[in-house]
Amino acid sequence: MNNTIPYIHVGSGNFSIQRLQIIIDTNIFTPVAIVDLDKKKTYKNLSKINYKKIDLKKRIFKTISEAHKKHEAKACFIFASSDSHANLCIESLRANLHTYCVKSVALNKIQFKKIMNEKNKRRNLVFFQGYNNQWNEASLKMQEWINSKDGIGQMIGGKCICWGRQDLSRLKNDDHLVNPGMFFHTLACHQLSQLIAAKGLPNYVTSISHNHVSSELGYKKVFGTTGGQCIFEYPNNVPFSYIGSRAAHSNPYGFASRWSGQWIIHGKNGDLIRQGGRLTLYKKGFSVRDVYLKDLDEKLKTDEIPQIKIFHQLIKKNKKMKKFEENSINTWVLLEACNESARIKKRISLKDFKKKLLKNK
Repeated sequence: MNNTIPYIHVGSGNFSIQRLQIIIDTNIFTPVAIVDLDKKKTYKNLSKINYKKIDLKKRIFKTISEAHKKHEAKACFIFASSDSHANLCIESLRANLHTYCVKSVALNKIQFKKIMNEKNKRRNLVFFQGYNNQWNEASLKMQEWINSKDGIGQMIGGKCICWGRQDLSRLKNDDHLVNPGMFFHTLACHQLSQLIAAKGLPNYVTSISHNHVSSELGYKKVFGTTGGQCIFEYPNNVPFSYIGSRAAHSNPYGFASRWSGQWIIHGKNGDLIRQGGRLTLYKKGFSVRDVYLKDLDEKLKTDEIPQIKIFHQLIKKNKKMKKFEENSINTWVLLEACNESARIKKRISLKDFKKKLLKNK
């Protein structure tokens, strides 16, 4: 297997099969088994991938545990329904597998605590939550300008606005849609994961969820999934505001702009403005850099590759990558803190909130 890491792939839907091909093409992981409850669908979708080293059609299992008993693996990638993520993460960790799960790993605090309890018992394992919007060229350039000496300097304030029209109609509501406040975990995550990547966790958050029902989008009276507004407080009382809506009617800037977010960030040495793939850096009242970069890739394929490589490096004990594992967990913590603040109508300390979530019980 050319020293690649053997892994179990969970999920065989179109999104998951696309990721299976991406992982195969990186040539750093080797799939040894597929896990999905629908064997017929899995068999059919495996015909779409280009892979001849192992006949995965003969290695389809219903559970991670069953697959692991039959085939040796060191890691697990989970691309299944978000309703099942928590249980799958727990099963993977209990099998002593390094675990990568696409967002959101948990639907609520109870699930998240259960996952982290398993992780804390096995501190040698990597647990990584996938967020791909932070890895495209435009996002990486924004992060660079926020943090580099040649960028904006020390941040003194900023904001991000996002709007995107999502049709959430279902014959039966998915669990992740009927949990209050899931707007943050299912849409705001795409923007706020970029904020975490650039600036880390803020000190405090004050948040409000939009109490609105949009029947033509299929909300079915689900509270708090239409949108939300927050203000984050970073050290030295530096404010950052976020406004997001799922019920947009149109978007003049195209798909990428509304999902990546529109950003204005002020610093002591300059300011930046970003709309999708266009970024402009201002200093002393003048535009000094104006660039158009690749924003979201089609189906987010190339945006997935950096995360896969980082997961590989984390398993290989590359200490420089640890911050990315922490950022992936911090993003879930921040999003849930937004929900918590909206529920209790209070300002939340991220330090205290995270400590409670990660505490062993």
